Amino acid sequence: MSPIGRSSRFYPFNENDEMKGGFLALAILAGFVLVGGVSCSLAFTTIHARYRLTVEVQDGDRIMSGSSVIDVSYDIYPDDFVSLGGPDDHPRYVGYAPTVDLGNRGLLFMTFESMERTPAQRIARNNDISCPFSDIGCLVFAAYDERGTNVGLPYSQKKAALYVVLRKNGPRDVPFTMLPMLARLQNINAPGTLVQVSPYDLEASFGPGVRLKRVVLQLTKDPVTPPPRTWPHWLREKGQMASILKGYHND
Repeated sequence: MSPIGRSSRFYPFNENDEMKGGFLALAILAGFVLVGGVSCSLAFTTIHARYRLTVEVQDGDRIMSGSSVIDVSYDIYPDDFVSLGGPDDHPRYVGYAPTVDLGNRGLLFMTFESMERTPAQRIARNNDISCPFSDIGCLVFAAYDERGTNVGLPYSQKKAALYVVLRKNGPRDVPFTMLPMLARLQNINAPGTLVQVSPYDLEASFGPGVRLKRVVLQLTKDPVTPPPRTWPHWLREKGQMASILKGYHND
């Protein structure tokens, strides 16, 4: 017999031992999954800010207004996660664009799209508040004068800044420099005729005597409002301009 044969031992197959080993491996794996899930739930946070936006327009001697309650959610990642894919600066929103009905002059929408700005306008925006989120995500910080969202801050501090904002209350004016894109339909029956208008010069789009008076934001627990009745039928349908005038997850 070879030396290897003399020193080798034969262990008989035991089915129970194999089953016990399999259960133990599954238990260990389940433990890792549970711990990982708890860790992720603590590190990755979604914070909701629900607020009412009211747009007031001066039309001659009349004040026309439109308001909408929207819900904006911010995904907050761990500080060391930002370097992997960069920060998510586009919060999700549920709701419908605030709309002012100016009668024969048309509809004025405050959209969910960020405004196209000139270099001078970008400087003016950053001077008001340096915010890394899209325009719609920055509105609540601009209204409550929270400058805790500077681009250089780690996300843990952005999370803290959001919680500070959510403890505020009362209506606040939003600076025009921070507004998302305002728009109108050149043809109420044509989906492709939505054009940007300047918050500083509504007369150019709606005629003499029309100007943006103010935009008011107020945190609320009210339910998200349905689409305005003044919207044309085609616009109230699902899928039409969903990312501009409608939220991502509307019912």
